[in-house]
Amino acid sequence: MKGEFEPKLEELKSRAAREGFILPRAIYGYFPANGEGDDLVIYDPDSGREVSRMTFPRQPDEEHLCLSDYYLPVGAGRDVVAMQVVTAGDAATEMVERLEKAGDYTDAYFIHGLAVQTAEALAEFVHKRVRAELGLADNQGRRYSWGYPACPDLSQQEDVMRLLPARDLIGVDLTIGHQLVPEQSTAALVVHHPQAKYFSARGLTAVARA
Repeated sequence: MKGEFEPKLEELKSRAAREGFILPRAIYGYFPANGEGDDLVIYDPDSGREVSRMTFPRQPDEEHLCLSDYYLPVGAGRDVVAMQVVTAGDAATEMVERLEKAGDYTDAYFIHGLAVQTAEALAEFVHKRVRAELGLADNQGRRYSWGYPACPDLSQQEDVMRLLPARDLIGVDLTIGHQLVPEQSTAALVVHHPQAKYFSARGLTAVARA
């Protein structure tokens, strides 16, 4: 299988470079923040006023973990939260749709997969850059994407879009159901606390994003 798909991957990568249907873009930023109960309170870097308050679920048992616990509490000095949005661009989505309409489902499948993996790789690239800029070790600083058990509320991505000008700068938007478009896009926050780990707040095993 490896011998079959690696040449296909190289072919797709060359084709993407030649035809321009993979257009990776990313935006990220740092914001002052504090934890308050189950809330992550985010402040404007210039004025210091509160600009967002995200409530995260807490584990009902086990360690009773909540993402807000990884930040300094209100009154103990400002902490920092990193946020990022990445995308493989909308040209890949358009190409997949054209191929499907033409009945070329195999090509559509491979191109869709390449776009998804490109977005994931770009998310990891930005994550590593955040780690480097914050002076974190390679195994410190966890990335949490909305829709996963530790932060399931997709509507909080509206706040991310207000804080990071992703719509204007990299062409990422949200549907009325708070799904990212283009489809091959991800939004996440990076928690720098050395004890941060992946967990489920619903008694299930979370899908980890290292």
